[in-house]
Amino acid sequence: MNNLQILELLPYQGLEPRQFLRCCFGIAELSAESLLEEETDSQYRKNCITVLSYIFNLERATVRNWGNDLNFEGIPSYCKIGLAYVRAAGISSNAIANILKDDYVPPLVEAQTFLETILLNGLSEQQKVRAVSHHKFHKTCIKTLTQVLHVGTRSAQKWGQDISFSKMPRIHKHTLGYALAAISYNASLNGKCNTAVSKTWEKAA
Repeated sequence: MNNLQILELLPYQGLEPRQFLRCCFGIAELSAESLLEEETDSQYRKNCITVLSYIFNLERATVRNWGNDLNFEGIPSYCKIGLAYVRAAGISSNAIANILKDDYVPPLVEAQTFLETILLNGLSEQQKVRAVSHHKFHKTCIKTLTQVLHVGTRSAQKWGQDISFSKMPRIHKHTLGYALAAISYNASLNGKCNTAVSKTWEKAA
């Protein structure tokens, strides 16, 4: 598989929190009546807040501020794509159980690691030097990050002038971790092996 083609294994659209959480708790296929009963349980919203806060390594207060109901309408769009990656990575019931037991550390991948995996994997050393020294390489890096993270070009440009993007916020590093996990999971399902893509989700869970 060509380098940038691997991104085709990722979802293109974000996932709404309510839909994501229904899948997490195994209630998505229930009837409307049963679904209402589950979602009006006194502990359900609390558990939802816990899951979202652990997924992105955020304070619970931050998640609460996204809204007073189960739609969490104030959630940033870049978090919605993160939820889509988590689901695409094959989130397990064990991972949810660990979250609810306060025993979960979300995956974290630096921008440089992600970009080297996507853009440089499989190239010879000479090809890597040629690619990195090309005058359009930084532009390609920014395009890749904006595509995967669903953020604006100007935001990505502020993160740094080299491949490390050292000023990139931590929350996006978690999203990159889930993205690599989703790529790994879907590549294995499609029989497309990519040994450089770590099974980040398995390590986190």
